[in-house]
Amino acid sequence: MSKRSLAAVVAAVLLVAGCGEDDESSAPPTTTPVAPARLSPCEVPEIPTAQCGSVTVPLDRANPEAGTTTVGFTLVPRTDQAQPSLGTVVTNPGGPGTGAVDAVGHVYADGLKPILDRRDLLLVDPRGVGRSSPIHCPALEGPEMVFASADGQRAAIGECGKQLGDKARYYGTAAVADDFDDVRAALGLDRLDLLGDSYGTYLMATYVARHPEHVRSVVLSGAYPVHTDDNVAGGVAIAALRRAVGLVCERTTSCSGDAVLGDLDALAARLRATPVPTDLQYEGKTYPIVLDERMLAGTVGKLYAGSADVDKKLELARALAAARTGDLAPVQDVVRAHLVELASIFALGPSVVSHALLWATTCHDYPQDFDYSDGAADRERDFDDSVKRLKTEDYAPFSPTAWLSRDFYDVGACLDWPNDPTAGAPFPKGTKLADVPALVLAGDLDANTSTTSGKQAAAQFPNARFVEVKDAGHTPTSTPEGAKLVMEFISADR
Repeated sequence: MSKRSLAAVVAAVLLVAGCGEDDESSAPPTTTPVAPARLSPCEVPEIPTAQCGSVTVPLDRANPEAGTTTVGFTLVPRTDQAQPSLGTVVTNPGGPGTGAVDAVGHVYADGLKPILDRRDLLLVDPRGVGRSSPIHCPALEGPEMVFASADGQRAAIGECGKQLGDKARYYGTAAVADDFDDVRAALGLDRLDLLGDSYGTYLMATYVARHPEHVRSVVLSGAYPVHTDDNVAGGVAIAALRRAVGLVCERTTSCSGDAVLGDLDALAARLRATPVPTDLQYEGKTYPIVLDERMLAGTVGKLYAGSADVDKKLELARALAAARTGDLAPVQDVVRAHLVELASIFALGPSVVSHALLWATTCHDYPQDFDYSDGAADRERDFDDSVKRLKTEDYAPFSPTAWLSRDFYDVGACLDWPNDPTAGAPFPKGTKLADVPALVLAGDLDANTSTTSGKQAAAQFPNARFVEVKDAGHTPTSTPEGAKLVMEFISADR
């Protein structure tokens, strides 16, 4: 797309993981009566033709007594009303926890404009964020969560689960996919062209699994599979980081990939042994932080898990070179900038991005290296044992512990989450997705959802087309080449 604005930043905080076990969350969709939607003009930033509506859906389709929630959406009518519609494109920008309407609706409306003369654009806020009954947790409010240690963040996330109570289990991706289908039915649409970025690729694959008869095509950009034998946030991502560092240096001729990785290895070892207390200014207040290996891993990982901003990557290379000579100030500046960016995202609130929904979905859907039915001590033991089994050399230049606990990619984030017997992947492992037209894009500079992850996502479909986009970060729809591929694919005769 021609611009990404908030979409690029928010999607970059995505937690990516592998597979879950079969359980109630992967049950077949339950048909529920859906009344025709009523649309009315509404205010959506930079989309003057927006028509808005909502549907009421069960919190738990298998248990109507659990209550209902509201799902809000916006339909952007095609610009050429003199001719019949060629279809409806429905998008999701990632997350989980990111809204689609007010957060990034204008990004899609602008980026897809060349094909929206004959196609309508449908923006649906996932349950729990934006115009879809947003949820929030007092435990996650304020920037302290972003600046905290891994233990501090995990405790806050666990407290959020307790604050959500019984409702914490109702925000899995399977439920969201069924909500999207209820919106489709309420609008009287037959088949959809699905476009998912980042977590949106997980959501759209789930929609294909649950509602294949209503899919005309699907595009997954910055994709990862619903099931994998490898932790995508771990070994696959760090290998992609090493590759991307080399590619940036090679293409710019401004650094040596080996030297940058060597500097990073040396600094990680130094901070592993001796963390450096420092401080950070945010919104007029001073916050104490600790520059340790985990914080360094989070910063470096984010720089290679967002847009392909080569200037920032070269700034990091220079900061690491300075650290080699004993000057940590440039690295501290890069880390502070990273943390301020994250804090600024979540300060937007649940009308745009819901921190509570991020963890409600993550802790429900993604696999855990422990059993939710166990007590705290057993959970910790099983999790620690799983990390100890990893090969240190596979995670260079970081330790496995630092890389796997970084920021919001922390694979131990749900250690304190309340027991959820319904938790699990949105469809069973081994499910064969329908043979629908599928395009999967990956950026060769993306260490979030890498080329390896993209190929695994493509393999979910019988005949998906996979394309690695040169010089693209996370997600390739932000590049001219990626946008062109997407629009050509959606526009093809079916």
